[in-house]
Amino acid sequence: MRKLSADFRRVISLFIVSAALTLAANAQIFSGEPKSDLTEEAIAGAAQTDDAFDRKNEFSVWGGFAPDIPRVFGGSRESTFGKIGLRYSRRIATTENLALKYQIDFIPLAIINYEQERIIRLTPTPLGVDRNSVTAYGAGLTPVNFQLNFRRRSKIQPFITAEAGLLIFNKSIPDDRSALRPNQVGRRFNFTLAGGGGVEFLTDDARSYTVGFKFHHISNASTGNINPGFDQNLFYFGYTFKKF
Repeated sequence: MRKLSADFRRVISLFIVSAALTLAANAQIFSGEPKSDLTEEAIAGAAQTDDAFDRKNEFSVWGGFAPDIPRVFGGSRESTFGKIGLRYSRRIATTENLALKYQIDFIPLAIINYEQERIIRLTPTPLGVDRNSVTAYGAGLTPVNFQLNFRRRSKIQPFITAEAGLLIFNKSIPDDRSALRPNQVGRRFNFTLAGGGGVEFLTDDARSYTVGFKFHHISNASTGNINPGFDQNLFYFGYTFKKF
């Protein structure tokens, strides 16, 4: 638990400090009304676009999948993972070019598939490893989630994210119990850490599409008898259907 807490503090602290420094460096003070030679129609269209950029609240749906592929980071047990989420976002700080959002995700479904590794005795005396594919289903919440958007008044906005949450599965993961090692089991309750980035594409009707990548980690924080952890390359797609 201490290791997860330390990792969590490092990830969130680094993100918050980086976001704060970036916001401070880009902060600008504007005053007065700029002169414009635009037509009334163009001004109305620009005002509508600005209104879409300035809306603080959002509702989104998204889904992600992590195939069992080589990982750039992490050395934990291999797995295939996917989840879908419902998200509420609120913009909590802005400059002319940046927007910092706080987000909370409800995860109604998460699926993980991994290879069970059970130690068994072979005839007559050697020990071996029995490997089987295991699938577990879960749900959870990501209550700590920050996203920093760049070029916030553009229809194409790159962003970076950092998040921490929890998932509860229908069975303990991993579960490597055998007659020789009956205590080789993790937990149903697991924690998640993730960080990454992507691009948000805004539409004319105040909606948006998101594509991104996260380095995603699942761990029971050593609260189970074993805790190999699962590190995943998570690719995801999202749709924001309401901004207000």
